[in-house]
Amino acid sequence: MPLRNVSGSQVCAGEFVSQSPSNQTERRRFRRSVVGMPVHAVRRETPQNDPRRLIGLHILNVSRGGVGAISQDALDRREPLTLLFPPLGPGRGRDTVAQVIRCDRAGDCYAVGIAFEEPWPEREDAKA
Repeated sequence: MPLRNVSGSQVCAGEFVSQSPSNQTERRRFRRSVVGMPVHAVRRETPQNDPRRLIGLHILNVSRGGVGAISQDALDRREPLTLLFPPLGPGRGRDTVAQVIRCDRAGDCYAVGIAFEEPWPEREDAKA
């Protein structure tokens, strides 16, 4: 996926994909962390033998409530997904049930907002 960082925004196929909200009304409940990691997602309502069932995403930011990502595939609003986060370091991977909130064309790819069905629990070290 042609993606590079330019002045705090991601560029996909020559188009800027802002990491800031597209509208003036901020609706997020949880603080975001900027990341850059590939993950896979399963389209839960797509038949098991359909090659479009498994898609790749490039996560741009993550919070306890969801992710902002880039996809090569258009996703339907309210489409149910399971995000397959790989293990990091000694930790375990995490499969997270989610739903597409938005999907906007960004050059040759799509900027997507995905909300988790249940917020991730707050990390113990973040509470202190």
